[in-house]
Amino acid sequence: MKPVSSRSTTQRSSGSEFLETRFGDKVLGVTVTMKPDRLVADQMMPEGDEVQVAVLQNPFGVTRQLTNLLSGAKPGDSLVIVCSGDKIYRAALKFLGLA
Repeated sequence: MKPVSSRSTTQRSSGSEFLETRFGDKVLGVTVTMKPDRLVADQMMPEGDEVQVAVLQNPFGVTRQLTNLLSGAKPGDSLVIVCSGDKIYRAALKFLGLA
């Protein structure tokens, strides 16, 4: 099962992408960022009952980590994916069906 994502047209923060991601029968709000401090400064962190945060540091583990994260999320959850570098950021967006 592959995720399919589209960009949110309303949210913007430097170094981040705000996505609506479909994974199986679930639709999730996904934020992919290299600049979590900027998200906080711009007051763009997702809010709600279920916000999950994952930090990706290994470009070779992106597929496995994101598959596990998406599989465990419930419909309507918000996910914040913090990428430790540009290579991981691009790999995460590609896996999510955006790049």
